[in-house]
This record gives sequence, C-alpha cells and structure tokens, in this order.
Amino acid sequence: MGSFVLVGALVVAVAGGVRGHVVEPTNDVTGEHSLDDTELVLAFVVFRHGDRTPDQEELDLYSGSENYSDIFYPYGKKALTNKGKQRGYLVGEYLRSRYDGLISKLYLSDDIVIRTTDYARTKMTALTALAALYPPLPAQKWNPALDWQPIPYNTIAPKLDDLLYWYWCPRYLWLRDQIYEYPEMKALIKPYEKLFSYMSEHTGRNITKPEDVFYLDNLFQTLENVGIPPPQWAVDVMPDIREMTKIEYAAEFFVPELRKLASGVLLNEVLNVSATVLSGNKDQPKLWLYSAHENNVAALMSAARVFEAHQPSYGSTFSLELRRHRSTGDYGFTAVYARSAGGPAEILPIQGCQNQLFCEYGTFVSLTRDTVLSLADYKKQCPIME
Repeated sequence: MGSFVLVGALVVAVAGGVRGHVVEPTNDVTGEHSLDDTELVLAFVVFRHGDRTPDQEELDLYSGSENYSDIFYPYGKKALTNKGKQRGYLVGEYLRSRYDGLISKLYLSDDIVIRTTDYARTKMTALTALAALYPPLPAQKWNPALDWQPIPYNTIAPKLDDLLYWYWCPRYLWLRDQIYEYPEMKALIKPYEKLFSYMSEHTGRNITKPEDVFYLDNLFQTLENVGIPPPQWAVDVMPDIREMTKIEYAAEFFVPELRKLASGVLLNEVLNVSATVLSGNKDQPKLWLYSAHENNVAALMSAARVFEAHQPSYGSTFSLELRRHRSTGDYGFTAVYARSAGGPAEILPIQGCQNQLFCEYGTFVSLTRDTVLSLADYKKQCPIME
C-alpha cells in the first residue's frame, strides 16, 4: 500500500492549516507572537463527544462483528463509555481553566449557551463537561453529599439541525461524492486502490471509496473502546486505513460550497453575535458551547482556515475566540485547538492573516465571507428528507 502526505494543493484546498504554538490551557494566552495585550470577549467552542460504542450501521459493515452485541452491556450501542465520560469531564476542566474569568464560577444562565446534537453521547458528554465546568459553590450547593448541580442545554431535532449536515443535507452528500472524481482527489486515492479490494475481500462488503474505509476505521476504533481489538487483517494495513481516513476528511471540505454547507450556519452565528458586541451591545452570553461530533470540529476549523485533514479525536476541542486589543481597541479572532480532551491548547495561525495569532476582525470577516450561510438559506439548500 502507498504512503500518504497532505501537501501542496490539498493543504490549500482544506484551508491551508498550519500547526500552531503549543501553550498550556489557561486564559493567559501567549505564543511566539504575543497576545498578552488582548482581552477575551467571547468564545465559541465546538467539542467532540467522548469514547463510544459502535452503532448498528457500523456493525453491519463487517460480518465478523455480528456476535458482539453482548459486549456493549451496560452501555448499549452508539453510547458513551465510562472512558468517554471521563474524557467529557476533562473537556469541562479544560474549559474552566481556559475561560475562568470570562464566565463566573457560579452558574449564571446569562453567561453561557450550551447546545448538543440529538445523540445520547453528545448530551452525556455535555453533562460531564458541565459537571467539571460548574461544581457548585456554596450558594448553589443543593445536596451536601453531591458535588454536582444540574445545568440545562438545548437540542435541535435532527432533521432541523445544521450540525448534522452529513446526514440530512442531500446537496452536501451529493457534492461530497462528486469530489472523489476530481483529478486531485483521484491522484491521492490511486496509491490505495489495492486497499479497496483487500478490504472488500475481508469484510464481504463492496469497499470502493474513502468514505467506506473511514466508516470501517470508525468501527474498529469503537470496538477497541470496549476491549475488542481489530482483526489481524486490519492491523496489517492500519496505517493505510488511517491515511485513507485523512483523505476522506480532505474530501469533506474540499471546495468552498462543502465548507459553507458544513459550517456556514455556525460561522454565521459566530459572526452575528460578535457583530452585536462590536456595535456596543455587550449584554450577550460570553461562552457558546456546542457538544457535537468530529465532523463539526473539523468543519469549523475548515471554515476558520486552520484545518489540516485529520479525524479529530474524542474530546478534542476547537475554539474561535473574539479578542480585543487593550492598547488599540481593535477586535479580532484567535483560533485555539486542543487535540486531546483536556488540552494542551494550540494557537493556530489563520491562513490569510500573515501568520498572526490575532486575526483582525475585518480581515477574518473578509476571508470567510464565502463560507457564511444563513439558517434560512441552509434550509433552502438542505430541505428536510423524509
């Protein structure tokens, strides 16, 4: 099998991501280009749920997994594991460390907005993260034997949820499939053509494109979460499977329209809330949390022009932070990525901002103009599928 490196046109196509400066997960942000003269105004944070069990669609991909059902007890299928809950808690500790001072230690409903997709694993990850983010202070301690308090979150019905575009947007799905026919994508896939036939032979399924390999990769990862190692035939080609997963993530955001459908509504919310603050209305929630999926972490990174093709790991966290220069009063955005649950964080230079960690507000708006999408326009382009 071939080896794979994302270079040249492909990197540019997925927004020219550049590895950033590693910093500790703290609200005092420093780096090679110092941000010490900035204050944090707002933060928009998307994080992936914790470790989970497979769903039935994944299990159906491989006949060798048909006898695994009892292994998932007591979690069930497509469910958060105990390790996944622990990872969610680490996300909450990271958020408290990073955004302490932006939000109160008390849970104040005006401080924060929390949204999850309509999956048990994203809801439970939100709950575990919020348990770490808001351990009750004496004023909110309602049970002396329990260091926890209930924090509400919002969930949108799946067919109406723009965060679930890869299930419910036919235009996105059609366009993504067309990407496999692009000459650049064919050139990336060509070294792995033998992988398709190899995996087809061993799974008994027709494996023909990167998406098929990606779903099998997910299956093997989720089975490992409950102690079931991949079969030896998969271990033998696992490096190539993982590289094919990277190619699939490149395909998902390969052209501007894919990025717009995948993250345009969320980016529109980021910019609308930020514009409201810039206009002088500072009576806005300071922290916006989205407990979602790896696709959503990658999609917002791609929209923000910092994405390198990869599958974000369980509990990975990406933030767009609106900051203000104390000395000039200028506003701008900083992109922050915690590749692992709990950090550490990386400050990622935004492509088009001269390698600066603080991307001037007007520049960022101009760079992302073609990616922004209103919810009304999303609904027109992604009508509900019955």
